Amino acid sequence: MQNSINLKKHLYNYGIDELAYFDEGKGRQTIILIHGFGEDHSVWKNQIEFLSAHYRIIAPNLPGVHCKPLAIHHSQAPSIRMYVEILHELMHHLGIEQYFIVGHSMGGYIGLSFADYYINHVQGLLLLHSTTYEDNEAKKMSRMKVAEFIQEWGVSKYLETATPNLFGDAFKKTNPGTIQDVIDGGLGTSQEAMIQYVFAMRNRKAMTHLLQQSNMPVWMIVGDSDLAVTIQDSLEQIKLLPSSNSLVLENVGHMGMFEATDQVNEFIHQCIQST
Repeated sequence: MQNSINLKKHLYNYGIDELAYFDEGKGRQTIILIHGFGEDHSVWKNQIEFLSAHYRIIAPNLPGVHCKPLAIHHSQAPSIRMYVEILHELMHHLGIEQYFIVGHSMGGYIGLSFADYYINHVQGLLLLHSTTYEDNEAKKMSRMKVAEFIQEWGVSKYLETATPNLFGDAFKKTNPGTIQDVIDGGLGTSQEAMIQYVFAMRNRKAMTHLLQQSNMPVWMIVGDSDLAVTIQDSLEQIKLLPSSNSLVLENVGHMGMFEATDQVNEFIHQCIQST
């Protein structure tokens, strides 16, 4: 990824290992950027470069990404909330009590759970190619197939197969290097962690009520060519938001932070400035 800033990694001990996070910028307001499934925090480099001129940006890896997965007892079902707790502890460790959250895909699910539970800490939530809906039965079946594929073939094979499909066709043809960078970033995720994420996503409940509350703003960025979160589902959710709280990216898939970098950056900035 071509970026002019050199990001310094910091480490946070979450009990069984240390996860890496970026901490850039010194703005009055803070944004946590939460990456998605099969990614690491380097997917945010374009956003950090732009946003760190205005805000303090915290961009962590999730447990299991280039570090050990969470130790879950066999009697415990993986949940999105487990990741919320680690990130909440990280922010407490940094002495940051109030912040905005931008979550990509699975990172959006974590953001929703975060905002639902830690209502006094989250000042606003932006869902980037994510959804407040829980998995329907077909999606739950699909998750099982993903878990089985990863179990049989490994993380590398899964990422090489699945990651290109997250991008819109036009971008995919002209930016193979960017797609390879995303794959390379995800390769440091353990097989166990990937399977934990799959089940955490499968087990989550709907959070659509957050689109209709007035305690904190929620924003959505969606891609009209997104195969992972359908535009039909996204448009249904956008209807529940004020008209200025959403952005539909044309000819963009699931990876707007790369496919429409400037639009995504400007919209995030505009949203936070409006609060």
